[in-house]
Amino acid sequence: MSLRNALRAGTSDCHADVDALFGRFDLGREADYRAFLSAHARAVPAVEIALENSGIERLIPDWHERRRRDLLVDDLAALNAPLPPSLAAPDMPDDAALLGAVYVLEGSKLGGAMLAKAVGDGLPAAYLSPFGPKGGMKAFMDMLDASGADETAAVEAARAIFALFHKAAAMELEMAAS
Repeated sequence: MSLRNALRAGTSDCHADVDALFGRFDLGREADYRAFLSAHARAVPAVEIALENSGIERLIPDWHERRRRDLLVDDLAALNAPLPPSLAAPDMPDDAALLGAVYVLEGSKLGGAMLAKAVGDGLPAAYLSPFGPKGGMKAFMDMLDASGADETAAVEAARAIFALFHKAAAMELEMAAS
C-alpha cells in the first residue's frame, strides 16, 4: 500500500470526526468564524514550528511557501481577535512523523479551499485561500509515496495531529457555549 493510501485509511475516522466538529462552526457568522480561526490558531502554529524545529525543510524544500500560520494570524488580527494560546504539538522524532503531520496540514488546505466559499462577506479568508507552490499537493503526495517512510509511524503522527485539531475545536466550541 502506498503511504498516501495508508495515511488516508489509517486516519479516516479521525478526519471524519474533526470535520464533523469543525462543521459546527457557521463560517458565515463572524463570531463562529473567529472561533473557527482561533481553534486553528491553537494547533497550526505549534505544529508548523515543531515541524521546522525538526527540520522539515530537509524533506520539503518549499516548506516556507506551504506554511499558513502568518495568514492565520493576519486573519485573526483583521477580526480584532487575540491569538489564543497554542496547544503543545506532539513529538515528531523521525521523517515518518514529519510526513504524517504535513499530510494533515496539507489536507486541511484542500478542505479550507472548500470552506472559504462559506466565509461571510467582508470577513478575511487568506488562511483558507492560500496559494502555495503550484502543483504543491501532487508533488507532496508523490513525495510521500516515494519516501519509503514507515507507514505505522506516519499514521500515528497524523492521528496525533488530528487529535490536536479535535482538542482545539472542542475548546473553542465549549467556550462559545458558556
